[in-house]
Amino acid sequence: MKIIEREKAIGLRKQGLTYREIEGLLNVSKGSLSLWLNSIPYLPSEASNQRRRIASINAGQVLHRRKIDRVSKIKAAAKQEIKKIDTDTFKLLGVMAYWSEGSKTNDGLVKFTNADPGFIKFAVKWLRVICDVPEEKLRLHVRIHSDTDKEEAENYWTSITGIPKNRCYKTTLKKSDSNGKRFRKLSNGIASIIVCDSNLFYKIMGWIEALIDISDL
Repeated sequence: MKIIEREKAIGLRKQGLTYREIEGLLNVSKGSLSLWLNSIPYLPSEASNQRRRIASINAGQVLHRRKIDRVSKIKAAAKQEIKKIDTDTFKLLGVMAYWSEGSKTNDGLVKFTNADPGFIKFAVKWLRVICDVPEEKLRLHVRIHSDTDKEEAENYWTSITGIPKNRCYKTTLKKSDSNGKRFRKLSNGIASIIVCDSNLFYKIMGWIEALIDISDL
């Protein structure tokens, strides 16, 4: 009986089946297969390779779905921790945002620049609510790559900011800093929110200095 199973196992191995597949078909132990087949080279068949590829894809999809579910639960729980913020907290968050992302080279210009629409929306609201910037002083400048649809990008950022096109600077092309190679395409370009107000600039710089003084404590 074992001789017949051994011959079948050898034949299946030569067809490119794995130990697990042969074990399932013949109902023999892996130890027996190892003894019978250790001298038979494993040359997987196209069918085996296809089954392996499908199994790998399915396993990857399962892991991906698990990751999505895990990330969704973590983010949902985290969002419950921050439901609303008071004015003082909002002010400090904006100062921190300007400290890290705002322009500090021109003392007559207050400017936030970013490609993240959430950040730009936050910055515009901060300028309106905390800095009390009049609507007519808010300006928008969009920079795009040569293959970006200009009108689509302008419509996108005016929608995000609520700043009409008649208060937008002329859209300009963004020069590449990596010899023309881009690893992440900015489909809507980059937006800058600009306020020409030297007094506001110095006020923001003072707020930043106050944070620095506090951090020294």
